[in-house]
Amino acid sequence: MKNQPNSPPKPISPHSLNQKELRASTLLPVVIPVGIVLLGLVVWLIAPDDFNTGLAIAISLSLLLFLLYWTRREPARQRVIALALAVPALVGLSVGMSNGRITPILLGFGLTGLLLVLHRAVSIPISYRFATRRYQDGDLVTALALVEKTIDARPDFWEAYQLQALIFLAQGDLPRAERAAKEAITTNPQSDAAANTLGQIYLAQSQFEAARQVYIQAVTQNPDHALHWYHLGLCQYRLGEWAEAIDSLAGATKRAPHILEYELWMHYYLWRCLKELGRETQAAEVHAQMQKFVEGLPYLQAQLEQQPETPHLPLVRADLDDLAQELIREEHQEVRSSKMGEKSPATNKEKE
Repeated sequence: MKNQPNSPPKPISPHSLNQKELRASTLLPVVIPVGIVLLGLVVWLIAPDDFNTGLAIAISLSLLLFLLYWTRREPARQRVIALALAVPALVGLSVGMSNGRITPILLGFGLTGLLLVLHRAVSIPISYRFATRRYQDGDLVTALALVEKTIDARPDFWEAYQLQALIFLAQGDLPRAERAAKEAITTNPQSDAAANTLGQIYLAQSQFEAARQVYIQAVTQNPDHALHWYHLGLCQYRLGEWAEAIDSLAGATKRAPHILEYELWMHYYLWRCLKELGRETQAAEVHAQMQKFVEGLPYLQAQLEQQPETPHLPLVRADLDDLAQELIREEHQEVRSSKMGEKSPATNKEKE
């Protein structure tokens, strides 16, 4: 199966924010000022005569430790690069706060920003950027030619193999898609995005056990990514592992991917699993929640028509037909209930 709600499937970018990073972007603006105040109090108690210098050093060291913690799961090379890029900002911050001047701080952060832009320009090949755009526009032939140029120039650039796998998947060439996805994982074993791509390819071939193992790896590497939990739950659903699928799909809904089509699929498969285990009360609750995402149905139907034929596609078609029937049935019940509500006042008057 391809990336079920989207055609062609969008590559999961290593530069996109996950749920953990989104939470951090909300909490850090509050935590950092509070932390600076607490650091200031500690420095003032320890070295009141050298307050500015002490606070500058304390803040710089704290930011350095935070950077080391934040990148703890990254390859050693990337951690070294991150530290090197942060040095100008940390030095500028220390010097500026020690001397009570804003100029070193601005220069330090400006230099770090410039280095980040240059690093991104150098680390991501231009051919890969154009290949990604052509792929997203549906021009798979041009995208494939461009990504092959990227691989020839940068055989260590794992994202190129991932994109190549997605292009082959969109073309229905599953054997070559599988080889490319495995090459991406070999190049970067820590990439949950590459694991996700290989999992999609196994799903497309109805190799549900293999896909399940890959998605277990993906959720281990990135437990905050809702779509990894969804795909794991789908694999478990296909294998008849209802209880395990419930846990995975419930985890996916809690992480809220905010993609209408996926939300609809998540709640549908969760409802089906609960029905299989006879948990009718919970199934009814999920069924009611599923109605909130009914607007995603036309998108799913349109996208399914663009999917190339794969061994998994007939199962997806059957599920989508069943989902549509459930949504229509629920809509008819709501209409009947509404009409009965409108008639009830007149009926009461007749009785009076």
